[in-house]
Amino acid sequence: MPLSGNLGLPPTSEGTWQFSLSYDLNVLRTFKTGTETLEERDRQRVTHSALLEIGYSFNDRLAIDGFFSLVRQERKIENPGLPTDFQHTEGIGDAVLLLKYTLHNSNRTTWVLGAGPKIPTGASDLKDNGILLSADLQPGSGAWDGVAWTNLSKQVKGRPSMTLVGTLTYRLSGTNPSFRADQDYQFGNEFQAIAGISDQLVLAKLLIDPSVSLRYRTAGQDQADEAEVPNTGGEWIFLNPSLGFRINERLSYNISGEVPLYANITGTQLTPTFRFNTGFYYILTRKKSGPLDLQPLNVD
Repeated sequence: MPLSGNLGLPPTSEGTWQFSLSYDLNVLRTFKTGTETLEERDRQRVTHSALLEIGYSFNDRLAIDGFFSLVRQERKIENPGLPTDFQHTEGIGDAVLLLKYTLHNSNRTTWVLGAGPKIPTGASDLKDNGILLSADLQPGSGAWDGVAWTNLSKQVKGRPSMTLVGTLTYRLSGTNPSFRADQDYQFGNEFQAIAGISDQLVLAKLLIDPSVSLRYRTAGQDQADEAEVPNTGGEWIFLNPSLGFRINERLSYNISGEVPLYANITGTQLTPTFRFNTGFYYILTRKKSGPLDLQPLNVD
């Protein structure tokens, strides 16, 4: 689910509220073993997510973000000569609270550190016809995780509207102690690195924010009762172009897509084919000022 890659609203001044509301579509139609793409086209996974992130800045250095989600997971398997096997779940997903501290903010460079828990607010015990669905179809993980996050941004010398951005996220997975009867289940730990560049341009009196980034993600294998679960985990590299539109000084609209450039899968799995994200960002500050710097949002 799109948790860690969407974390982190931009740093703002004291007393500022930020709101991000978006829709995220993740389609998995590519079947791979290791780096080899298989010809099978009978399986498909789709995740629809409504994502809400709320941020508040206590002062110019300390802020907190809350990340909340509604999730619909779908799995379809087409068997020749047999009815299509279709399963789905939907409900509240897991939440994240991220406490952030701006370590450095001068000379066109900003460095922010963050950490917090992923809270198991989503269900992890949904069933179909009395049979417990697999862990990756559940809206939630049933476990408390720890999340560490950092973001470094730097304006390009000679062009203040252009910014280089780097983000690192690490999720240390906890254990669901009662996933299936007395079985412990733990998703693999996850690390992500995002590097990108954004700019601000004026097109026909409209202020737009184009950006492009590369995202590297690696996830360890899941574990059930401390034994590795086959066909889980791997590493990926994605290309993420994005375009933001400034509606006014407080409100912006963002649209982005993501395609995989490389995938090395543990075992045989469905892997992402494409991703689409769109949404609105709103900032509310108690200080009277000129136009605000609405930065493009990070997208998983």
